[in-house]
Amino acid sequence: MLIYHPAFDIYHGAFRALLLLENSPGRSMPADTLRIVDLYLMFPYLLADLEFPKGAGKEGRRLAGTMSRFNRLPSPRIFLSQTRALHVLVTSALAGKNLISADALAEGDVSRTDQPVPGDLLSRADERDLELATYLGSRIATIPLLGKKGLKERSKLMEFRYDPA
Repeated sequence: MLIYHPAFDIYHGAFRALLLLENSPGRSMPADTLRIVDLYLMFPYLLADLEFPKGAGKEGRRLAGTMSRFNRLPSPRIFLSQTRALHVLVTSALAGKNLISADALAEGDVSRTDQPVPGDLLSRADERDLELATYLGSRIATIPLLGKKGLKERSKLMEFRYDPA
């Protein structure tokens, strides 16, 4: 049986990545940060398990009450690991269209170029997705990925104990 799930759709992934990048300061973030905030965009209820930085918790807790339009995950950490290849495909496709910098991607960062997003693609995001992407891009994606109280440690979605401090 074939079942469609947007989490495994490269085109939906490219849309989500562009939506998050367009709503983050500097329109750039580390690739692993993009993977984490993309997971929160698809499954906002997982925000309830995030250790919020000071000042970001009230809105984050409110958004965490938003049910996912997709399925619930038995293990978000395993799901994030399993979708690594999809994120590589998404970022490679965006780099191929010159929507993100191939040079930055080679260094592990996802950074928007000045190439405009085709047509009215991002205007297709509904209000709920836009609100969530704005919060994730501006408040969560700006948390340093590594180190004490970095995004990997706060989210507990990736191994962080052996990261450089």
